[in-house]
Formats: sequence, structure tokens, C-alpha cells
Amino acid sequence: MWNKVGVMNKNLRAMVLAAGIGSRLAPLSDNLPKPLIRIGGKVIMEHILLLLKKHGISNVISNTYHLAEQIHDHFKNIKETDSINLEFVHEEKLSGVAGGIRECQDFLKQGTACIIMGDALTDIDLSALYAEHKKAVEENNCLATIAMMQVEDTSQFGVVVTKSMLDTQDKSNSRNQIIQFQEKPAAADALSNWANTGVYFFEPEIYDYIPSKEEAAKYDVAGDLFPKLLEEKKYIQAIPVKANTYWADLGTKDQYLQSVQDIFENKIKLDSINIDTEALSIPSSSIIKGYCDIANNVEIGENVQIENCVIYPNTKIANGVSLKNCIIGENMQIAENTSQCGIIMAKSSDKCLK
Repeated sequence: MWNKVGVMNKNLRAMVLAAGIGSRLAPLSDNLPKPLIRIGGKVIMEHILLLLKKHGISNVISNTYHLAEQIHDHFKNIKETDSINLEFVHEEKLSGVAGGIRECQDFLKQGTACIIMGDALTDIDLSALYAEHKKAVEENNCLATIAMMQVEDTSQFGVVVTKSMLDTQDKSNSRNQIIQFQEKPAAADALSNWANTGVYFFEPEIYDYIPSKEEAAKYDVAGDLFPKLLEEKKYIQAIPVKANTYWADLGTKDQYLQSVQDIFENKIKLDSINIDTEALSIPSSSIIKGYCDIANNVEIGENVQIENCVIYPNTKIANGVSLKNCIIGENMQIAENTSQCGIIMAKSSDKCLK
């Protein structure tokens, strides 16, 4: 599938959404933008950019807001290192997902565009999704294609309802047409268990339906743009991701740690992932167990026990420390005989989140 998209459409571009604050990961996110959280040997946005490149998309734009300069600086050499052309648009005020897209529309409207979150871990087959999108463009003048995934708890997601879900006998070329959205419905009220993943392909015409800043300072995609398109009777569709596709928003401590476990259990098919535990210098009296993503330059003392943790670079862990289900930010010094379970600890913040 390598470069399949690029071969099909050389004008294809992408936008990586990177303006989120990530408040549920505080205090880690107080001084680290969410797209730069580390997992599998790289920051999460880098995994997304390399996924786009794998599918032939190397012209990318990204909107930033919270601690934007850190993101800009992190990727300043990505054209030289990975042949990815990355532009940034800095938002002075948050304007919603569609508002952020509005800021980047001059770049995007030159052709079909992929819109993808910069803080979700996924190995989605973008080439297959693009093929379904272009087919619907030709057959139904489709303006947007949404990647959807089955979930157990609909109350945490925006839910998509298509024609074929209400009529299982529908075999027409419009069976994937979206007819309704539900925002985080309870299980008893949900019309489906198919969630919007926030991975889209858009046609240029769609930006005409996003109002100006003067008309709507904030404008969302799922809550505003898509319902407007349905009201205008425009064709938009949802395509189920392939079986075993991985997608997770690393927006909470629990999901962050779960995704680290998923990496060790080989549930994520990304070439960019690399956790090199053998490079760590661990005293014989110390024990690392479970699923840990620990940066190579972390110093670990004697009689230390670490289980199911993420530990960022340049952190020093003194003798006798016990850590379980924790996320430890960069440049931390964990004092001797400290014992912590289930918290986030980060530099230059007195807060810890349990």
C-alpha cells in the first residue's frame, strides 16, 4: 500500500489537528503540548506524520495553540530528516475544530485533504479510506468521508448512523450515507455503536459551509459542520475501519498507559514504534516489570521497583523508589524511598493527578 494515495492523487494534502490543550493529562500537559507526549520512542504527532507519509501524503499543515513554539521547534527539521513538508498556523484563540480548519483552508482547498488528530495513536489504512472516499465522490458527489470504529461505550464518543444500519438489506452505492449523528449517547439511547474517529477526507467544496470568523468565532466539525451538511442534504459518508485497526485518543492517564500495554502486546501496526528497553542501565537490585515506556537517559537507582509506567527523559529515580501505573515527566527527580501509584508527576508544577 506504500505511496498508493500519492500515486492516485499528487495534490492530496493533510491537516494534523494540534491545537488541543490536553487538560486531562495535567500536570504533564501544563508544560508539554499534547501532540508532543511520548509513546513508543517518539512523540505522538510524529507517529501521525510518518503514517501520512507512508500513505503518500507529505504536504501537511497543522494548527497550533497551546505551547505552540514547542511543537514548531520539535519539527523544525522534519523536511530534512523525513522529507515531510510541514507548515504551521498558530491560532491566537481556540476556534473549534472546524474553526482551525478554516484557518488552513487556503492550503487544503487545492484538492482532496485528509484531516487527522495529532494526539491520537492509530495505524488506520488511509489508502483504503481514500479509495472509498474517491469512489463516493464520483458516484454521489460526496463532500466528506468519516472513518468510523465500533466501540463498547457510546457515551464517550460521537456516534454515526448510516442508511445501511437502519436497513441491513440496502446494497445500493449510497448505503454508507450518514443520516444522523448522536453526541455521546447512553447505551440505551444509542442508534449504533459506531464512533466517529476524527479521521476524515474532505473535498474542497466543504469549506464553503464553514462560516467566517465574524459569523461564528468558534465552529466544530462534528457538532456544527456535519449537521449543517445533513440539513443542506449534502452527501457525506462513514466507512468502517478495517478489522484490527488501532485507534486511541491518549487524553487520559489510563488510556495512555493502556496504549503502552497495547504496544507490547503488538496491537499497533506502526513501523515508527520502537521501545528499546535493552538500552536502559538498570542495577541488578532494581526491577522493571509490566509494560513500561522509559526513555534511555533515565537514571535508575538501587532497589527501585517500576511497574506499568511511562518515564520521560532526563529523570533521576533515587534508591528505594516504588512506582506503579505512573507517568513521570521530563527532568524530574524522584526522592529516595518515594512510593507512588496511579499519578502523573511533572516538572515545574506542584500538582499531581491521581
